[in-house]
Amino acid sequence: MADLVRTLILTGLLSGTQPFTVMGLLLVMTGERAKKSGLAYIAGAFLVESAILVFSSFVFGNTVSPSSGGGRVLFIIRTALGIVLILAGLRLRKPPKKPEPAIPKSLERVQGLTPGKAFLAGATLADYQGPFIGSLALAAADVHLAGRFVALAIYTVIATGIPLTIYVLAVRSRRAREKLNNSTNWVMLHRRRLASWLALILGCLLAADAVIGLLTN
Repeated sequence: MADLVRTLILTGLLSGTQPFTVMGLLLVMTGERAKKSGLAYIAGAFLVESAILVFSSFVFGNTVSPSSGGGRVLFIIRTALGIVLILAGLRLRKPPKKPEPAIPKSLERVQGLTPGKAFLAGATLADYQGPFIGSLALAAADVHLAGRFVALAIYTVIATGIPLTIYVLAVRSRRAREKLNNSTNWVMLHRRRLASWLALILGCLLAADAVIGLLTN
């Protein structure tokens, strides 16, 4: 149980700090309907991320013994995914070959969306890496259904709680929204370095978590 909780805490952090998801939220909230659109965006991301893990919990949960060959393969896959994140972080530390636009092209249309479109944007820009890694952990976790739902709840609180905290801080007052606009500009300007550090830190943590699981099972 402790191994599963630890992994879902890390995957929750991965989903909650996913650069594209967070940048999408910041841009969605630059429009006139910032409150409704921001909340709809978070709801879209929450639905996708949580639905994947709930489905995995029912279908794949506790289907592979951690000490079996298949269980060890899942741990190796998780280790490889952590290493991929580390490599991605190292690559982002290199200066881009061409000048980057102020806002990534893939996020240009996210600004000022209506609540309905913001919900779809949240579902599209939701993090899929965290739920996938969490699904691998659920498949190899020797935990009863109640325990799996506790782990899922922990993941959801972190993965949705981080963007929701940003939302709450931003909608408190007009002054807070002005600070959000300044923060958005700063994040866009430094997005490459921020994404690099997040990838390196979380990649190391996820790889270490998988290795610990591999050695102890």
